[in-house]
Amino acid sequence: MNSMKIIDVNGNERECVSATPDKGFPGYMKIEFKSKIRKDYHHSEWYPVNEFVKNNPKLAHLAKGAPKPPKEDLGVVTSASKTSLTDKKKKWKTNNFAGYPLWISRGKGEAQTRKIISNTKNTLTINQPWKVIPDKTSQYVISFNVHNPQVMGATLPGYKKRSQALDN
Repeated sequence: MNSMKIIDVNGNERECVSATPDKGFPGYMKIEFKSKIRKDYHHSEWYPVNEFVKNNPKLAHLAKGAPKPPKEDLGVVTSASKTSLTDKKKKWKTNNFAGYPLWISRGKGEAQTRKIISNTKNTLTINQPWKVIPDKTSQYVISFNVHNPQVMGATLPGYKKRSQALDN
């Protein structure tokens, strides 16, 4: 295999085996490295396409045709079941959000996160049942920037108001 030098996301020059757009992870380049220590071992790292091109302008041609990630979204729940969430105001592209994290940011079911496994024009199917099924009081966020938020009612769990803490 041929190798090439790239500048990674930390600004370091590194030698890699390949750099290709990852069709399964839109918006990212999959960079394959050969181990310097373990014989015949390769590992991959993922870099945002825009950072890869910015750091490696002479290799920008490798990013051509890279799928763009769908925009993040949010809204208000119209209805939900144990493993789905519907927002009748949406007109999403089918499976546009497969693999994205979903967070209930307000209302019934607040603070729960799930992974979206598929979607139709207005319904998201999730990877595991809700502990508390969201309803029309619930707001949601679809974003790769949501991982495991622990905020409830705009306060952190276990946080006591200053006046309560001083009384104890």
